[in-house]
This record gives sequence, C-alpha cells and structure tokens, in this order.
Amino acid sequence: MLYLGTSGWPSEGDWAGLSPRQRRRRYFALFNSIELTQTYRRVPEQDLVGRWRSYAPPGFVYSWVAPRYLTYRPGGEERRALRRFLRRHKRLGRARGGVRFLVPARTDATDFSDWLEMLAELEIPGDYAFDVVSDLVEPVEAYGWVAINRPAGWQYMIDREPKANLDGYAYFSSLAAALRHQREVAAERG
Repeated sequence: MLYLGTSGWPSEGDWAGLSPRQRRRRYFALFNSIELTQTYRRVPEQDLVGRWRSYAPPGFVYSWVAPRYLTYRPGGEERRALRRFLRRHKRLGRARGGVRFLVPARTDATDFSDWLEMLAELEIPGDYAFDVVSDLVEPVEAYGWVAINRPAGWQYMIDREPKANLDGYAYFSSLAAALRHQREVAAERG
C-alpha cells in the first residue's frame, strides 16, 4: 500500500482557522497518512500517542521524524534514547507508519554502520527511512531500509513523485502538491 499525505498538519488557506478536531476530520477524509514533524523536537508523551491512535480511522497511519538529539554514534545513552523513541512509536499499533531519520552530513561512516547494527539489535522492526548522504546509502539498504527519495524494495518519498506501483510513503510540504499527487496515484492504480 502507498501511504500519502503531508509532512506536518496543513495550515495554509482555509485550514488556518480550523480547530484541531476540524483539521483532523478534514485531513482524514483526504489522506491515509501524515508525517508528524513535531516528533523531531520532542518525543510525544504516552497519552498523546494513545489519543493519536484512537483518532486514526481504519487504514490511517502516522509516520514520525526521529528526534534531533540522536547522534548516530553507538553507545549506551544513544541506545536508550533510540529504544524509548521507537517503543513510543510502536504504541501507535495499527496506526503506526514509518520513521524518517535525519542523519547529519558529517556523520562518520563507521560510526553510522555500527549505529545501524545497534538499531537492528533492538529488534523493534519498522519501516525506517534515512535522509543520508550518498556514501551512507549502501549500509542502510543492507538492512532492508531505504534512503529518502531512493526507492528500493519500498519507498519513502519527500516532495517527490512516488512510484505508484511500489508500497511505502510519500509526503509533501504543501497541501496542494499532496492532493495533486494523490489524484495522480489514484488514476495510475485505477
């Protein structure tokens, strides 16, 4: 299945004056997914995750952006922070989407490979996608995960046209772009 939506809640145009409840209802009627960007700044509390799960209609998923404090260097504190974040994400249950990791360009390749091994050892499976420089793509793909905007066995696209015949996620910064691509994918899939 291709999950398509916006990166963050729409706030442009007539969406600006909507209450959170009205915004959710309108959004759920249009899309089957959203990438929640606020998770980059702060890991949501368990009660908020529970509310998100309860709000989601059947078939709807929330993808998250990994927190900014991750260092992408293996270690005890990093392992605990990553585990806490991923366990919280897992609490979404049936409404659980992918996770986008924003890896700094200066990340050491050896440290990052060791970090990916640490992630795999946590045994919290998920659709993990990485915003990485080209030198770091190969180790990501070795685990069956993907680099952003580089479809492989599945896809996680940001502001790029998704491949209609490939499962995964596609998110757009603008509501207009998300709606346009939703129509195009629906037409291609028949």
